[in-house]
Order: sequence, then C-alpha cells, then structure tokens
Amino acid sequence: MGTVASIHIHGDVDPALADHATSAAFAELQRLEAMFTTFRPTSEISRVEDGSLALLDCSAEVIDVLDGCTWLEHASGGAFCIRREGRLDPAGFVKGWAAERAANCLRDHGLSDWYLAVGGDLVVSGSPHGEGGPWTIAIANPLRPGGVITAVSVTSGAVATSGTAERGAHLRHADGSAANAFASVTVLGPSLTWADAFATTAFVLGDDGLDWVARFDGYRAFAVTRDGRLLNTTTSTTT
Repeated sequence: MGTVASIHIHGDVDPALADHATSAAFAELQRLEAMFTTFRPTSEISRVEDGSLALLDCSAEVIDVLDGCTWLEHASGGAFCIRREGRLDPAGFVKGWAAERAANCLRDHGLSDWYLAVGGDLVVSGSPHGEGGPWTIAIANPLRPGGVITAVSVTSGAVATSGTAERGAHLRHADGSAANAFASVTVLGPSLTWADAFATTAFVLGDDGLDWVARFDGYRAFAVTRDGRLLNTTTSTTT
C-alpha cells in the first residue's frame, strides 16, 4: 500500500501466540494488497478496470469496498471519488478498511492489549501496559517533518490522519486540482474503516469537512491549518 505497517503487543503474551497473530495480520494485509493494488495488472481492481473481470465475479471483499466507496461518494456530495485520473482506484477507502480487517486477526487470536498501525492510522485495543488507562497517540506535524503537533488519548477504536506529512499533496478534488484548505485532518472514532475514509473526505471538503464528520455518531475531527493552527468543529487554537 506504499506505506509501513507495524504491530505492538503489550502484556504477558506467549511469544508463539504473538508470532501467529502478527503473521496472520500481516498475511491479511498482503492478501488484500494483492487484491486491490492498481500497480499490478493481475489484481482484481485492475482486471475490473480493464474489463477482464466482471464485477459480479469479484471476491466479496471487492464488492464490500466498492459498495462503501459508492455510499461515501453520495454521502460527501462527490467530494470522495473512487476514480483517480479516470481510473478505478479505491485507495482512499481501502487502507483503513484493510487495516481494520488485519486488526481483527489479533482479536481472533485472543490478544487484548495492542495497537496496529498502517501509514500512521491506528487501531487500539486494551491499554498500553495491560493495567487500564488510555493510549497516547502522537499526531504528526504536517508542516515540520518528523515533528509532533499534538497528541490524543484513546481508550479504544481508531485514529486516522490524512494530509501532506507523509505523501505530499496527493489528495485532489474530482476536477484534479489539489485539495489544500488544510495541512492535515485527523478523525477519531470506533472504526478505522470509516475514520480513515472520513479523514480523506474531510480533507478534500476543506472548510466544511470538520462539520461534515460531526454528522456521524461517534466520530470527531480536527484539522491543522496551513498556518499551523489546530481547528475542530467549535474552536480554534494557535499552536
């Protein structure tokens, strides 16, 4: 997916169990990467695009992702778009969705205190030391590479950030112009699938994006402006 994935497990866990769980999670990411990448002509997404694979013959996972993308296009008034430069490309949705499926492998192995991160988007479970208390998640400063602009406390669920810190100005409007109202948007909520998708969409929506995220129960967002301020749906503070 063009980024880095990592898993951190805390507590007194059998090393063999941890190895099995992490291997299963990474294998799931690799399986889904092969299914959705637009850089391999053999992927299902590439074959749908070139007409060699009918949509009804796709895997259930592909149908699930395309359904989610279609819903998001309508819910955002077209701000989210499943096509990039005219070609089918669900990358704005599939990273968080795939990471959440990989995280389920850790749950299925009975692990309780862990986090999984893909490209800076995280799913957390339990606590850092197995003794209760929240995780403290640093938010990258999109204006200062390697820096941190703020941190959030999370007891469960997901944190996702879309912006320019990792990949530069890669998010664009449907007409191809760069989305640049914010430097980054971070969304917190129960599901990484939707936290990531909402962060991408809110970044493209710009000034209306934070209030758009607030429409969805359980999700909240804040943004870093291009001059370094932190904004949420009701207040702004200068950093």
